[in-house]
Amino acid sequence: MKLREFANQLDRLIPGAWSEQWDNPGLLSGDLDSQVEKVAISLNATLDSIRKASAIGANVLVTHHPVLIRPTPRVLPETLSGASLFHSIKAGIALYAVHTNWDASPKGVNRILSEKAGLNDVLPLLPGQGGAWGTGAVGVLKKPLQLGELSAFLRESWGLSWIRVQGKGDSVIRRLALCGGSGGGLIAEASRMGADAFVTADLRYHEMLEGRFLGLSLLTCDHGEMEAASLEGLSQLIMAGTGLPAEVLPEEEPVGFFDLGNRSTYA
Repeated sequence: MKLREFANQLDRLIPGAWSEQWDNPGLLSGDLDSQVEKVAISLNATLDSIRKASAIGANVLVTHHPVLIRPTPRVLPETLSGASLFHSIKAGIALYAVHTNWDASPKGVNRILSEKAGLNDVLPLLPGQGGAWGTGAVGVLKKPLQLGELSAFLRESWGLSWIRVQGKGDSVIRRLALCGGSGGGLIAEASRMGADAFVTADLRYHEMLEGRFLGLSLLTCDHGEMEAASLEGLSQLIMAGTGLPAEVLPEEEPVGFFDLGNRSTYA
C-alpha cells in the first residue's frame, strides 16, 4: 500500500474533521508514493520512538501528539520537532498524527478509558458532531468506591505509575467523569453532569480551586500514561481498517514529577 492510500484510509477511520481547530493531525511528513508495509505507533515522535520504529522495519510512525503543532519556520536538529523530522526523513519513516480527532473518536481515547474503568451509561461531557463521540466522558462505576479505592483502581486499570488526589479519601464515588490529556477546562461540565469525581492530567492551581468550590473530587495523572492506555486500541483499528501490521512501541519513562526520596508520595 502506498503512503497516499494509507493516509486516506486512516483519515476515513479517524477523520481530521473531528479535531479541534488549533490542532494539526494527519500526514506530517513522507513521500506519498512510498510503500507502507508496517506501522509503528507511539505517543510522540521522539528520537527514541523513531529509532524503535526503524528497528522493527516500520515505514510509518503514527503518533498521538503531532510533532508539528505550532508554526515552524525552520527544521533544525537543535529543536525537538526539528530533530524528529530530520531523523525520521533520514530513516525513511513517514509521520502521521491522530490527536484531538482520536480523543473525539467513538473508538478513541475517552471511550477506551471509560471501558477500562468499567463505566456504565457513558456519555460525552461535550457531544461531538459529524459522527464524532465528543470530548471527555462521564459514567457510573460498577460499584461505588471510596476516593482512595478509586485512585488505586484507576492506577491498575490504566497502567499508571502515579496519581494525585484532591478530596477526602473516604468520599464515596459513584459517578466518574474523565478526559484523557489536559481536561481542566471541563471541571464545570463534569460537575454539571453530576460527577462525584473527575480525572484528567495537567490540572492547574485555579482549576483545582474551582473543583473544590464545586465539591468535585479531583484526580490527576501523567498526561502521556493516561493517553497511552488507548494505543493498543488504535493499533487494532489500524490493522482492521488497512490490513497492515501495526505495533505499539514501548514508551519512554513518563514525563511526570516524583519526590525522589519517596516515590510513593503520589501513590
